[in-house]
Amino acid sequence: MSEFLGLMSLLVSWALADSVDPCIFALFVSILTSASLINIGSVVRVGVSFIASTFVGYMLFGFVIRILAGGLPRWVMSLVMLVYGVTSLLSAIRGDVGKQATFVCREDELPCRVVNALRLVEMSRAEVIPTIIIGVIASFTLLPCSAGLYILYNTIMSQYGFLVWLPLTTLYVIIFELPLILILLVFIGVSKVRRVSNVLSSSQRLVKILGATIMISASLYLLLTS
Repeated sequence: MSEFLGLMSLLVSWALADSVDPCIFALFVSILTSASLINIGSVVRVGVSFIASTFVGYMLFGFVIRILAGGLPRWVMSLVMLVYGVTSLLSAIRGDVGKQATFVCREDELPCRVVNALRLVEMSRAEVIPTIIIGVIASFTLLPCSAGLYILYNTIMSQYGFLVWLPLTTLYVIIFELPLILILLVFIGVSKVRRVSNVLSSSQRLVKILGATIMISASLYLLLTS
């Protein structure tokens, strides 16, 4: 029972930290803005399509990480995660110094470079099928750029059976998707989406530093106990 509660605590806290990703927010709002020029029905269709496709894509990405983690020595994965964590921490501390948190995809951030390189916003055209394709592409290109905790989570979960991993990871990804669902609901409603987006992204630096610190600590523990 205590082990289950520990897993649930880890899952919820890491999923919430992982969900704060201004670049994916910026991509999503750009898609919704294009759809809003048509009608509210288009906003709902492309919004739901994007959320559903990133959900499936992120689940598949987690499954791939699970397979890779299960096939590599534990110390190798721990070392990789340690390097990732240190890099993320340095980037969070150095990259955001003196910069106000804004709900935009800045060109100096790797995930945003991926968005621009793949021309994801232009690809959407406020249509369902292209938006689904964007969601899947983003799950394997854009989201992994800032998904250190999710990678670490799946590395740890590789020691459990698939029937344990599947429901817990489904819950993880649902929590991860909550900000996107909130953005869609507010976009459909009367409130200004920028106000909500600013709330979601205002603490991004703190969340990134916290996430990187957790990753470094957990990686060191896994490395020392390998």
